[in-house]
Amino acid sequence: MSNTDKNNVTHQDKPIDGSAVADYLRQNPDFFNQRSELLASIELAHNCGQATSLIERQTQVMRQKIQDYDIRMSDVLGTARRNDVQFEKTKRLVTELAAATHLNDITEALKQSFTAEFHSDAVQLVLFCDLKSQDNHANLSSTQSIDNKVDRAHIQALAAKNWAYCQTFSGPAMEQLFPSYKKLKSSAIVPLYLREKALGVLIIASNSADHYSDQLDTLFLNHVAAVASRCLGRM
Repeated sequence: MSNTDKNNVTHQDKPIDGSAVADYLRQNPDFFNQRSELLASIELAHNCGQATSLIERQTQVMRQKIQDYDIRMSDVLGTARRNDVQFEKTKRLVTELAAATHLNDITEALKQSFTAEFHSDAVQLVLFCDLKSQDNHANLSSTQSIDNKVDRAHIQALAAKNWAYCQTFSGPAMEQLFPSYKKLKSSAIVPLYLREKALGVLIIASNSADHYSDQLDTLFLNHVAAVASRCLGRM
């Protein structure tokens, strides 16, 4: 047997490696264009147990990808619409805050926006300074008016973080600030800072336990905090 024949036998007897075939097809994506007769004999196991042609299988895969893209696009568009609505509500609140000339005006703007537009059930603006006699809005208070030192310290500690966050509504200090505390289940805490000084805290509460949760994006609350703090600094 010649060397050529030996090589042919060796080559023919050597098992074909599936990875090598896959690599070859990746490097030659037009392989089946040149050998279209092979497509009719290729079969893939379908999830229902029946055999299907390669073209049918490719069509199914592409259809599934299109459906996945449609779902993702719907999610993106839905998020964009929600952001647009939230932006308009926030813009109206910022406009009202900018026009405020009194602490009562600031408090009313915050109360109306969060209860009427953002669907919270209670709002309280708590400042860390004494209030004047004309600062008498029902949703405005001061830690200086809280007799119990422990409760006062608890409210002031809410501003330990310089960003908005959510937590379960609880504690005797919170109960002092909200007459309807028995119904309230969750809250958003919005510390108010002017530069490095803590001015107070805006507490927004809801009767729903999941209205203010860790999943809430607090970006817009931090924006409101920045604007409200500048307005408070003018008072």
